[in-house]
Amino acid sequence: MEKTMAIHLLPAKSAVMISGHPLAVRLVILAGGTTAMGGGIALLVWSRLGLTPMDVLHTGVSHATGWTFGSGIILCQLVLAMTFIPLRLRPGVGTVAALVIPAVVADGTLALLPTVDAIPIRVAALASGGLLFASGVAIYLSANLGRLPRDGIMMAFAGPPSDDRRARARRVALTRIATDTAFIAGGVALLGPANAVYVGALSPGTLLLAAGSGPLIACLLDILARAPGFSPQTAPAEPRHGTGRHRRAQRATTRGDRAWTTADPGHPAKSGQHLHAWRKRS
Repeated sequence: MEKTMAIHLLPAKSAVMISGHPLAVRLVILAGGTTAMGGGIALLVWSRLGLTPMDVLHTGVSHATGWTFGSGIILCQLVLAMTFIPLRLRPGVGTVAALVIPAVVADGTLALLPTVDAIPIRVAALASGGLLFASGVAIYLSANLGRLPRDGIMMAFAGPPSDDRRARARRVALTRIATDTAFIAGGVALLGPANAVYVGALSPGTLLLAAGSGPLIACLLDILARAPGFSPQTAPAEPRHGTGRHRRAQRATTRGDRAWTTADPGHPAKSGQHLHAWRKRS
């Protein structure tokens, strides 16, 4: 009687490589995205009709310290970055770039823009600034080189990924609502009610940006994923040993007392598969 025991590794499955581009290309994408973020933030501040929740806090800190708006961005993000240690989050190049570049670009742009009171121009600045900011965030995230401290904290408090996507989406949404509310409350407290209204921190535009930025960024990320030059590449992933799928394949291979050997012309190794067979005779 002849018994055959085989360990059959299935063909390597394609896995999505988020960082499928060379590092130099990803750095360029990161620089472009963070620069767009800074330009969008500057237009929002210039419009005085609405700010993102995080920028409400940045404005409050710059008002309280007497520093520039960009300095307020850097100070707030550095404080938030300190939470990476207890939360065991790992910063990346993108974390530093998204902290510094938007601050520098925002300060430089605001220094060039004159004060404008015309409502149509300010409304146009609000709309274009919000779109430019969301586009910049989507582009910098597509480089996959690290996240802003706020984004990392939000994902950490949202909990680990689970099979229930809806449950995780609810956790992410609730965490974002909580953090945005805290940022707005902190910024308004530092600014005072009158200043908060003047700079647009307390305005319908801020509520619009708080509610619409997330969905817009998600939509832009989906567009970038399908765009040439941004779409992820595929690469072979290493097969995992001992999974239920491989055990099922093992049983299918041994069914009918047949085992492949390397001497067989139809051996799967010739098509990229790997097989080792041992025969025990009794």
